[in-house]
Amino acid sequence: MLRSRTMLAIVTALTLVAIGAVLAAVSSPDSSSGSGGYSGSSLPKAVPIEPFSLQDENGRPVTLSSLHGRPTILTFLYTSCRDICPLTAQQIRGALDLNERDIPVVAISVDPKGDTPESVKNWLARQRLDGRITWGLGSESQLQKVWRDYGIAPQTNRSDHSAYVFVLDRDGRRCVSWPVSQLTPEGLQHDLKLIAERNGACQA
Repeated sequence: MLRSRTMLAIVTALTLVAIGAVLAAVSSPDSSSGSGGYSGSSLPKAVPIEPFSLQDENGRPVTLSSLHGRPTILTFLYTSCRDICPLTAQQIRGALDLNERDIPVVAISVDPKGDTPESVKNWLARQRLDGRITWGLGSESQLQKVWRDYGIAPQTNRSDHSAYVFVLDRDGRRCVSWPVSQLTPEGLQHDLKLIAERNGACQA
């Protein structure tokens, strides 16, 4: 019995170490020579382009294809959030203020029942980001596909949603990933500037 418990403890410890290594690789900004010079985590070229088709807070279409030709910031928020979402929005706002010009920002809803056109407009006004962020609204089934494609857990009564910011290149490919816990306006603006210098492409 003791031997079995010892083996179980060893296996559990090794599993936790492996999981920790994977999470560190995914969520930590990569400062190695393979990062492409980005402050955030440079994503592999093999990461697929995942299209979506939603509506914004004004009833207009929000599609990935409509954003092609220019870099875009993509994140996931909800309007009744009181902590991480306002922080995310203000970090993005800071990067836009530092940048020479605004670029498109799309926030995909992680709370389809709670996010409405009216609540989105009020939230953006409070954050002083009306006209600078477009909100992606849709049915739960529409949004589930986007969450799944981008590896995002939605907001629920039991758990908080995944808090990430992505920078997409001119083709809609995920270029850089930032966990919000490590996001800074300066770091995000650095990555936006680098993509702009590469004519909107992830790599030169």
